[in-house]
Order: sequence, then structure tokens, then C-alpha cells
Amino acid sequence: MGIDEAIKKLEVSNQGINVILENLDEQLTDLRSDPRLEGLVDDLENLFYAYLKTWIKSNTEIIDILNKEKK
Repeated sequence: MGIDEAIKKLEVSNQGINVILENLDEQLTDLRSDPRLEGLVDDLENLFYAYLKTWIKSNTEIIDILNKEKK
């Protein structure tokens, strides 16, 4: 796999992660309605949010490194 292809895959990954982040609250709606999970869903949402943001940050850092390698 070439550098350009790797960069493109990481960019597509970031776009997908952003879609998930935008819809995270909606995706957890069913869990919120379960009384057994009361109070846990907010923590779960925060955990997912932090994980996905970290993933985007890592991908972006790798993209920056690969762009420097291209030069």
C-alpha cells in the first residue's frame, strides 16, 4: 500500500468516525430506555466519545506524518 492510499484510508476512517460521533446520542437511545442501565449510559456515551475522539486524533497525527514523508 502506498502512502497516498494509506492517507486516503485514514481520511475515510475519520469521516466514518465523525458520522458515528454525530449520531452517538441517537444510537444509545434504546439503551437509555432500559431501566437496568439507568445512570450507566451517560458514562458509556462519554467513554465512546473519548475513544472516538482519540481515534480521530491518532489518525490525523499519522496522516500528518505520512504527508511529511511524501515530501
